[in-house]
Amino acid sequence: MAFKVLLADPHRLVRQGLYALLAGEKDMEIVAEAEDGQTTITLAQKLSPHVVILDVTMPDLSSIEITRRILATSPAVKIIALSTHADRRFALNMLKTGASAYLLKDCVFEELIRAVREVAANKTYLGAGVSDLVIKEYIMALRESEARSRAIFEGATAGIALLDLHGHLVESNPALQEMLGFSRDELRNLSFTVVLPPDTAAVYQESFQQLLAGACPFFALDSRLVTRHSHMLWARVTLSLVKNSAGETQFAVVMVENLTPQKEAEEQIRNYQEQLRSLASQLSLAEERERRTLATELHDHIGQILALTQIKLGALGVKAAGTDLEEPVSEVRDLVEAVIKSTRSLTFELSPPILYDLGLEPALEWFGEYLQEQHGLQVEVQGDAEPKPMDNETRALVFKVVRELMLNSVKHGQARQLRVSVGRQDQNLSIEVVDDGVGFIPAAAGTAAKNGGFGLFSIRERLHHLGGRLQVESAPGQGTKVSLLIPLWEEDKKLQVS
Repeated sequence: MAFKVLLADPHRLVRQGLYALLAGEKDMEIVAEAEDGQTTITLAQKLSPHVVILDVTMPDLSSIEITRRILATSPAVKIIALSTHADRRFALNMLKTGASAYLLKDCVFEELIRAVREVAANKTYLGAGVSDLVIKEYIMALRESEARSRAIFEGATAGIALLDLHGHLVESNPALQEMLGFSRDELRNLSFTVVLPPDTAAVYQESFQQLLAGACPFFALDSRLVTRHSHMLWARVTLSLVKNSAGETQFAVVMVENLTPQKEAEEQIRNYQEQLRSLASQLSLAEERERRTLATELHDHIGQILALTQIKLGALGVKAAGTDLEEPVSEVRDLVEAVIKSTRSLTFELSPPILYDLGLEPALEWFGEYLQEQHGLQVEVQGDAEPKPMDNETRALVFKVVRELMLNSVKHGQARQLRVSVGRQDQNLSIEVVDDGVGFIPAAAGTAAKNGGFGLFSIRERLHHLGGRLQVESAPGQGTKVSLLIPLWEEDKKLQVS
């Protein structure tokens, strides 16, 4: 197949010379000639030649503009630029715009035919008088690029090192030297594993071998590093390979990011969180102690006075029988009885005595009966015969948590049936609260309840302080199951003492 060639030059004599040069080649066909830029563009779009031989000094448009317009509509066309200017800027600008070849006109006779065949084969061709100029420009660009790379390497805040394929340091930047406490010469030829703890060094070596084998493009690990003065610092180590244009691995690059400030901040945040959990637990326990104090006062003082009042009113009622005072005394006794019931109910709501006198399971049974009476749902509380030793503060907190979960099933879950199972798993207290309510998406359980109650978030925090955990299983329309697991610390303490 012959290459279709379009000749574009403002000088007729030059076009005739180019025509004569190419006409004798069997694989080349001159399809048209143009003497200005606009004609060149029009013919290139109409005829779709394989190659356009373009003079860089057309009268109406610049050669760069002509090249840009041709390639915008016909990107497969190859442009060969001809020029009398032996200046690198002309050549570089044409090559950057998309020209495939650049020749000086005084070398056309020797090089043009070869250039047409080269660019038609998707290659780039530079004339002898141009190649030296472009190569010099390329070398200058490489030097500038190397200088920029060196500035980045030296000024980076992260530690950077170049490793050979055996894992030894070839070069390191000042940030890494300062981080590890070694000089540049001291780090050279060392294996990077010398700053890693033994267990991490083994993982690093295995990952390095997998990287060289092509099993992964890079790998990263967080580890403590051992500095020259045995100081420990946290760092993220990332290792990748650098390959040449042939795809051969030349060396490895290791990036070291100092995570010590971040780790210290995270540790401080964890300490603050633990302190907040402790404070929240102490506030909750202080509230429970105040509730129990008030409940005790109601029971031991007000309750006893009311009971004594009822006894005296009973005696007075006997004496007033058959008199005008019988009915008023009876009405007063009824009022006192109502106050006694209200006081008893308030006492249980503040802090049920049954929790401290009989234990957790009887207290939950009582609260289940209360819910049945108040809300009309069916409540079942199941327990086992296993001992569950807890101190009073833990027992009070667990009761408060389970009571809140049961109330949530009624208020928010709209449950009609509720089951509470209390058991023991090894040294842990296990509790399940299961309802047939509307359910919800558990992912939304991480925030505090909008109704001002404990909320699953708050429950989790308090259980975490006790060393326990909470698990939620639910879905819209599928009910809810909440599982609690709390260590029986009191028994462990007794065993340690004994």
